[in-house]
Parts: sequence; structure tokens; C-alpha cells
Amino acid sequence: MTALIKITTEQSVAILTMNTAENRHNPSFIAELNQHLDSIEANGDINAVVLTSSSDKSWSLGIDLQWMASSDNTPTVIADFMDSIGQLFKRIVTFPMPIIAALNGHTYGNGSVLACACDFRFMKSDKGFFCFPEVDVLVPFVPSMFPIINKAINPQFFNRLAMTGERVDAQKLLQQNVVEAIFADEQALQAGVLEFAQSFNKNRWIYAQNKTQMNKPILDVMAAQDSAFIENISTLLWKKLQQK
Repeated sequence: MTALIKITTEQSVAILTMNTAENRHNPSFIAELNQHLDSIEANGDINAVVLTSSSDKSWSLGIDLQWMASSDNTPTVIADFMDSIGQLFKRIVTFPMPIIAALNGHTYGNGSVLACACDFRFMKSDKGFFCFPEVDVLVPFVPSMFPIINKAINPQFFNRLAMTGERVDAQKLLQQNVVEAIFADEQALQAGVLEFAQSFNKNRWIYAQNKTQMNKPILDVMAAQDSAFIENISTLLWKKLQQK
């Protein structure tokens, strides 16, 4: 079976390449990404992680709505999946080294939240839009997603994106400081991100400490609000998806 996410290394950098056409998030995707993060943490020679895509069109289109709407699912299954997404984001925002998103295609919904959870974002300018379509696809933001997004996107700009579902390009993201830099094409993006990633050689302990403290508002909301929200929303979400 084809891996959902491939892992390779370039000197001190682990490159995680999401490996399907749309890189949708479902339980298998979450489990495989966590397995790769386990292996990276176990390898003391790795100092940075790059998260990119093998698709020539999409970086990640977010939640696998086809899986979520399956008649085999139950509200409990959906709740457990939403919890697992939160745990993955918690891991990323406290991970003991930089995780750098190389956005080489469309980045939508939970894919956009995943990009915001990363420490740095870069994008190519020849193809790809960034979007939060939740307002159109009946999938609500979990409370902790708001501080995750706001660590990367200023609240005014996010309000516009979230309330309209507008798609924006790399140039607009650069103007809003959502991405560090943009590159003309795929080759330039991957080379530029790899060069940036290879510049890191930080102590893991201090990196984890600093990330944990900087992202404490995210962790506080996760602990105080996410579980109750997910429990309350999962049945309603399941019913809406079954009606589609």
C-alpha cells in the first residue's frame, strides 16, 4: 500500500512529503504523521522538519469529508477523530525542533490550520491558493484552532478569510506576513526551504521550552474548552453530514 506520507532525510533535515492527490486528513493520515514524528524525535541527528506535498496541485485540502460522512461512522468516532487532530496540533506547537511548511499547492480548511500550527511557512507563487472554507462545508472550528491560526495570521485578516471563505494567493499571504517568503516555482521553493531548514542546529530542550511557553494560550484553550465543544458538536456534525 502506498504510504500516505513519505519520509526522507537531507543531512540534518527530515522531509515529510504528503503523498496523495489532496492529502486529506482522516484517522490513517493522523496516525501515519504521528509515527513519522515519533521516528524523527528518536533520531538525534535531525534538527528540523519540512512538511510538503508530492502533488503538483495541492498541499492539503483538510478534513476528509468523504470519510467523515461515511455511514459506518458514529458521533463517537467523529469525536475521537477531532480529538486526535487536536493532539496532533498540540504535538506540533510543542515539538522540540522547527516544523516548516513548504506550501507547494492549494491549502484549505484543516490543511490551512495545519500550516498555521507549523513554526514557519513558505509558498510558491505560480500555483496554489490558501483558504478557510469551513463556513461553506459545515465543519466548525474547534476552539483551540483560533489561537493556532492567530499565531500565524493577524485577527483582522483571519476574520475576513473565515467569514467569507475567500481564497488568497501567495503574494497576499506574503503581504500579510503569513509566509516568510515566496518562490517562483516548485524547484525554487524546495531548495529555499531546505536551505532555511538546514540552518537550524538548536538544542531540543530549549526549543521545546520556548515553543511551549509561546504557545501557552493554545494549550490553555485546548485543556479548558476543546473536549466539551467536541462532545457537544460531534452528534450535530454527524447528523448534518449524513444529510448531505
